[in-house]
Amino acid sequence: MGYKAVITNKYLMEEIEYQDKAFPIFLCEDYFDEYLNGEVEYHWHNDFEFGIVLKGEVKYFIHQGAADQECEILKVGDGVFVNSKSLHRMVQTEPGSVLFNFVLPSDFFVFLPLGEVHQKSVLPVIQSPAAGLFLKKEEEEHQPLLECIAKMHGLSRENPGYELQCIELICRLWRKLLKLIASMKELPSISRAERLQEQRLRTMLSYIHAHYSENLSIDSLIQAANISRSECFRCFRAVIGKTPSEYLCQYRLSQAAYFLTYTDRTLSDICYSCGFKNMSYFGKLFRESWGMSPGQYRKTGGRAEETTIWQESMCVAGE
Repeated sequence: MGYKAVITNKYLMEEIEYQDKAFPIFLCEDYFDEYLNGEVEYHWHNDFEFGIVLKGEVKYFIHQGAADQECEILKVGDGVFVNSKSLHRMVQTEPGSVLFNFVLPSDFFVFLPLGEVHQKSVLPVIQSPAAGLFLKKEEEEHQPLLECIAKMHGLSRENPGYELQCIELICRLWRKLLKLIASMKELPSISRAERLQEQRLRTMLSYIHAHYSENLSIDSLIQAANISRSECFRCFRAVIGKTPSEYLCQYRLSQAAYFLTYTDRTLSDICYSCGFKNMSYFGKLFRESWGMSPGQYRKTGGRAEETTIWQESMCVAGE
């Protein structure tokens, strides 16, 4: 089975491809069995993201600062909001987990006649210290937001008035989100030092993504970020949970899997272009990570088996 990966640019930024650019709302279901180790790696985007767990259980990480991150186990019916430009990742803790996401561009409310709405109701969210929020179905104040997200999942493009239903739900959801954030008086603030560390981490990740095909060393990485070796390792351990070398190897293998799936390049070309020095070492690491050789991986494909996912009455659209 071929695995999926979040495709990001060299700045670790995911560029959302909206199905309809005239009506920029992105909706999808993430089947975690389709990702290596059931994990969606760290990424970020300018867009706002909302999600709700449909099946299984997901461990969700939202990066709050260079050495701090919020982590929560989300069960069926729980959800999440990820603010614009927040670094985040997720991993299933039960096989077969499914998460519904919908994404809005950060300038969704800018267009006339909603420009004033952006100024008064969107900027306060973007500028708040909240990198994101975990929404728990047991919390009464979270239930209205979860209901809106679930109803978005229940919408069908074939329904008459689909766009109007989307706009209605988005406006209702945003109003409730704004109220919830305004009521949170103990939001953690991020210090200037933490922001500096976060920028250093982004710089190093960007450098890896731009130069992974080369003979990349720790020395070149710390020179790119203009930091000490100890600070480099501290940043990676605190946020990514891996050493720089471990992260680099994992990223190279993810890129190799992508090229095996979506290109007809030769195995040797993929091996060397992903930064590996010889085929046998590449094959060994690939087999350890995927449980099969690169050649076997290329021949296989498919998607996670169809599963029954959560769909309560509140998911049904149309009022």
